[in-house]
This record gives sequence, structure tokens and C-alpha cells, in this order.
Amino acid sequence: MFETTTKAKELVSLRQRVTKNGGYSLYLDYTINGIRTREFLKMYLVPEHNKIDKIQNQETMKAASAMKTRRTLELHEGKVGIRPKRKDILVTDYIARRVEYYKEQGKRSEAQTLDKIRRWILEYGKRATLRTVDKGYVLGFITFMRKKGLSEGTVCLYFSNLNTTFNSAYREDLMEVNPITKMEISEKPKRPESNREYLTLDEVKRLMRTSCGNEMVKRAFLFSCFTGLRLSDIEALTWDRIRDSGKGMQVESTQIKTGKAVYVPLSSNALAQLPERGRGRVFHLPVRYTMGEILANWVKRAGITKHITYHCSRHTYATLLLTFGANLYTVSALLGHTDISTTQIYAKIVDENKRKTVDLIPDIGER
Repeated sequence: MFETTTKAKELVSLRQRVTKNGGYSLYLDYTINGIRTREFLKMYLVPEHNKIDKIQNQETMKAASAMKTRRTLELHEGKVGIRPKRKDILVTDYIARRVEYYKEQGKRSEAQTLDKIRRWILEYGKRATLRTVDKGYVLGFITFMRKKGLSEGTVCLYFSNLNTTFNSAYREDLMEVNPITKMEISEKPKRPESNREYLTLDEVKRLMRTSCGNEMVKRAFLFSCFTGLRLSDIEALTWDRIRDSGKGMQVESTQIKTGKAVYVPLSSNALAQLPERGRGRVFHLPVRYTMGEILANWVKRAGITKHITYHCSRHTYATLLLTFGANLYTVSALLGHTDISTTQIYAKIVDENKRKTVDLIPDIGER
């Protein structure tokens, strides 16, 4: 893995501890007033199966090394526990850095979205640094985007990405606080209800019968259709998270998007999509842009004309459960929703389909 041994004369050592999934947990080892201290950084190195894993580990090591340097300076100054001041960075400069990071990971769509946000902020014209940006600045930027004619869906998308960016800056100790956390719910843009594209059971069967350009992409997508797991959670899923609950196999996953733990029982349909059991990650997938192209070609080959993205597998799981009689609250729990109103959107879709089905009966008039 990564070499973290240091010279004996160094005040702070960066060390590793093996985790259950075969990765490493990073921690600092130093002494304060004769007392040895271990500070676990909540930073982890993952087993390296591909280029994305390697890049992720390199970024993690950079962050951990920066923390080691910071603690060393604090020990010299006798101020352990007090955050030293760091150079402030323009919001646009930090976003540009994140754009490059996403490009290196092969996340082309994320990079493009962030770059658009950066250009809109430049047009907004109000300079702000990570340590000076506040709630008022964010509210002003939201108003600016709306006045420029951006749709509410686009405003919501950019707002969500900006929130993720600020959270990253906060974790890097570049911000005292994410200003978005100071906003009231009523002040945050809400994604308008839209027609969520999903697959019917017949269309799922057609995909299962159709060959795909990448067998692992096919298995992962169908697995999500039968579990509702997001792509980010599928990419991070390791074999140790698939366990026998005593009543059958289930996935125990902590959602990357929300941090919420979900427990999803695995049906025979889901189990059939799993590759041969091994160690580390379950699905070894290509970068997202490539995977999107493979998925689009596969769907077209199956004769499905809908615009299907990977996230549609989650919509498919929800609508299938509700169509076949699942309780709304059970579906909400399986999806890991924090708000039942999010799940109700799927219930509306199912109800609308029922209405369309009933309307198929022609008017036979009075007899």
C-alpha cells in the first residue's frame, strides 16, 4: 500500500491500521506532555483494483499528510487542538480544483456541471473566498441564476453540487462552516416534480435477455433494479457487506449520498446478478462516462426507446415494489429516504399507471 513510516525524531507519525474490508485506516501517532496520543483521521485507503482506487488513495494520502504537517506545527507552537490559519482560496479557484479532480477520476459529467457553476459564479461577479462566503452570498447567487432564466431544476442541481463542494472544502479545513447549513428549508431551491423514467417488468426481462457490451455493467445495473442501490453505493459495495441475516441474504450499506445505513434483503433476482464471490469490491466497473455509453447501447439493442440512465434502476426498483403491492413506508425504508414525501412521488407514478390501464377499457355506452 502506501509507505507511512517516519524518522524517530519526527514529532508526528502517520500510521495505518488494517480494516475489515482489506483497506487501511489512517491515524496520527504523537506524544503530548508525555502521553502518547493516537488521532484517527477517519480517512481510509481502499484496496486498489483499478485506476480510480489508486487516484482516490493518492488524494487521501495527500489530505492525511497535510493533517500530519498541521499537527507538527501545532506541537512546535504548543497549540495542539487549535486550528492554525490557512491560506484563503477564492470559491471559483477551489471549484476549478474540484473540476480537475473529477476529470482525473473519469467523472466527466460531474466535472462539466461544476465547471458550469464556476462560470455562472464568475458572471455573478461577486468575489468571495471560502472563509468569507456566507448564507447571503448563496441566496444572492440563487436569485441571480433564476433571473438569468435557468430552470428551477437546473438551479436545484447547481445548488446541490455547490453544497457538495462546500462540504469537501469544510472537510479539508478550508472553511469554518458550510454556509448552506445555515439556510432554512424554505430558502433552499426544491427540485420540481418530473416524470421519473423507469423500466417496466417486461422491459427489465428484455434487458436480461439482451447481450451487453460489458457483462459487469449489465450485472450491476440489474442488481440495482432489484435492490434500489445508487451507482455510488454500487461502486463502493464490497463482499463483506453482503451477509446472511439469518432469514436470508441481505446488503448492509451506508449510503454515500446521505450517510444513512440501509438493509436490503436480496431476492433471488438480485442474487442471480452477483458475480462470482471474491474479496474487495463486488462490481469492477469502468468510468462513468464509458459506462453511460455502454448502458445506452444496451438499452437501444433491447428495443427500449426510453432515455435510461443508471439512476433509472433505482426508480425501477421503487415502482416495481409499489406496483406489486409493497407498503409505501416499507419502500421508503428500503430506499433509505429521509422524507416519505420523496417516496410518494413513486406512488403517484403507480397510481397514474393504474388510471391509464383502467382507461384502456372502451366506452361501450348504454344497453
